[in-house]
Amino acid sequence: MRVLETLHRKASVNLFQENVANVLASNVALDRKQRIMNAMEGAPPSLQSMEGPWRELACLDLSPTGLFFSQTRKYAGITEIWNAYSTYTDVLDPSVCQEQGIHPTKTISKVHFRLLEGYGTFFDHCLHQSRLNPYPPSVRHGFTLKDVARIFNAPMLLQDACDFFLAYPRSKVSDLYTALGLHPRTGERRFASEGISALAIKRACAISSASRYILWSDLTLAEIAAKCGYTDGAHLHHEFRRSTGGIPPAAYRRAVRVQH
Repeated sequence: MRVLETLHRKASVNLFQENVANVLASNVALDRKQRIMNAMEGAPPSLQSMEGPWRELACLDLSPTGLFFSQTRKYAGITEIWNAYSTYTDVLDPSVCQEQGIHPTKTISKVHFRLLEGYGTFFDHCLHQSRLNPYPPSVRHGFTLKDVARIFNAPMLLQDACDFFLAYPRSKVSDLYTALGLHPRTGERRFASEGISALAIKRACAISSASRYILWSDLTLAEIAAKCGYTDGAHLHHEFRRSTGGIPPAAYRRAVRVQH
């Protein structure tokens, strides 16, 4: 959906804010999906027009799903996540994902069909890139939120917030304001003027960091929660499912296991 929106989005869109929002809730509501595709039905996008934006978005996608696809090595893992998505989230059509391709279970629109083709091309790209990488998947591989902030040349205030919360995940927003030498009300106004809250950055840093450990380590949720600033494993489980649209951590761990 983000790819389709990218094809018609305005140049004024704040890309760092968009990436933070995607980390916090990467699933798109069903009615919004339908509106996006209906708006393009008269002129469906080509695979070529989607390929570039799709790869660019995927490169910086720090959501649990984005992180998984960045290092996936077998189609069995992709199928596992695809099935989990159809099970736990609202979908327009519970398509069947197999190594031979993605097959809809009912008649779908031209835009929807083109989108499924795009997924197939993207999955092939992910597998090809991952297999070229001689190193196994790791919690240390890939971009962090502070890297994304710098890539999009976000204001230093936001870059500093990413640095702070990645370094001190158990800190509060008030601790950030103190570190920056800002009165709390001044800090709130400064972040509001940038169109994002410090709390959103803190949560995005936490879930993107925790997702790496969920995917690429054997630590328990409780251990990951302690490392990444959550109250306990239940808190992390709740935040993870909010980020994925309902898919639990166990589904991602199953997808990782079937690749070994």
